[in-house]
Amino acid sequence: KDGTAPIAEFNDVFDPSGNPQLAMVNMMRYPNFVSEEWSHVLTWDLFVGRMVWLDGIKRGIFTGHSVLFCNLIGPPGYLIHCATCLLTGKGLVGNEVPEDDE
Repeated sequence: KDGTAPIAEFNDVFDPSGNPQLAMVNMMRYPNFVSEEWSHVLTWDLFVGRMVWLDGIKRGIFTGHSVLFCNLIGPPGYLIHCATCLLTGKGLVGNEVPEDDE
């Protein structure tokens, strides 16, 4: 019973007319939800944050603020990195022209 969060409560997390933050707090009562949420958050922080940092090193882009926001609030950190890339004239991530090795 306590292992799986009820679907109705999970739907409340995505209901903008209700209180999504309270629904998220209530979901933390379920061990399976907590373990899934932590693995999701850590995956985002580690892999996307690392990708942003390595892209910054490779293309000479300041990434301190982007990595910080990846770790604090997730997806907006990646969007901030994309905006930084565009504002510095470096283009979007993964959109650079490959160098000729000849």
